[in-house]
Amino acid sequence: MISKVQTLTQLATDTTSRLTASFAEWTAFLQTAARLYKYPYSEQVFIYAQRPEATACAGFDVWNQRM
Repeated sequence: MISKVQTLTQLATDTTSRLTASFAEWTAFLQTAARLYKYPYSEQVFIYAQRPEATACAGFDVWNQRM
């Protein structure tokens, strides 16, 4: 069985490889990163990998209680 760490490592590796493969993909990532500028690069990559159109991101509890 694949562990969570291995899954996340593979997701990060695949995403960063895809980002650096083309200019269009890199600029799409930069648009997402600009909307989520308060997050570190590694978290921006994970957000982009899962939902590139995201405009806001927060933990489950924060999202349900404050948003």
